[in-house]
Amino acid sequence: MPKPNFFIVGAPKCGTTALSEYLREHHNVFMCTPKEPHYFATDLPKYRDVNTEEKYLALFDKATPNHLAIGEASVWYLYSKEAIKNIKKFNANSKIIVMLRNPVDLIYSMHSQALYSMNEDENNFQKAWELSAKRKKGFNEPKECKDIKVLFYDDVAKLGEQVERLMAIFPLDQIKIIFSDDFFSNTGYIYKEVLSFLGLPDDHRSNFPVINQNKRHMLEWVASFTQHPPKKILNFYFDIKKAVGFKNLSIVDALRKMNTRKVKRKPLSSDFKKQLLQECSADIAKLSHLTNRNLDHWWKI
Repeated sequence: MPKPNFFIVGAPKCGTTALSEYLREHHNVFMCTPKEPHYFATDLPKYRDVNTEEKYLALFDKATPNHLAIGEASVWYLYSKEAIKNIKKFNANSKIIVMLRNPVDLIYSMHSQALYSMNEDENNFQKAWELSAKRKKGFNEPKECKDIKVLFYDDVAKLGEQVERLMAIFPLDQIKIIFSDDFFSNTGYIYKEVLSFLGLPDDHRSNFPVINQNKRHMLEWVASFTQHPPKKILNFYFDIKKAVGFKNLSIVDALRKMNTRKVKRKPLSSDFKKQLLQECSADIAKLSHLTNRNLDHWWKI
């Protein structure tokens, strides 16, 4: 049975969806569906689409010998305290791709995504940030949240700590670190670097469309239904799909799409962004040291 040999492990809101979709179209790459099975994040159980190795490997059963690179892209693997060591145990020769950005921009963008996915119920980001400490003590957990740990914004922002944990488990030659500054400013060049890292031939791709823009729901009640459909309705929906033989009957997806509009986030206030950068300063310094990358430009307000 085909076995994944590379993983895009995060971080969230750093371009992982775009990169995984570009790679999916390469003739020597197989990316599983769903994009983010989160099988190895055993400390985030509600994010795991499958919970047995048999079911996990079944996600890759359509891969062929022509697929030299077989992978997935679960964005919480880097943040998870268990996923990386579980991947190492599963396949010690795995290649790991990490995508990073300014942690303040990351968590601000992630807050918007959490609102969209109904994991977060505090619309004001500054208030949500300040709730992190209380949420670690079990307070103020949103009713629909999959796992409260993803709303510990201060911990999610500690990219240096997460990369340090990764580097303690996997050798450096099996790790490819990409900064979103580079990925979005010179996508074609970074894409070719990734192909080289994975040992793949250049497919001369030149089109890199924007993917996974910031989104917002138009109607909250429709959002609540489409993000967390009742189990009875879901079971009925899957029975209908099976009965009529449609593989792509996506009523819930269609409703979600109709209820979504793309929006630009308002910029953070300069004072609050400066405060967040100060709080992240030690971890940013650690990340700079680990990656041998000057990150002074992250301090520009």
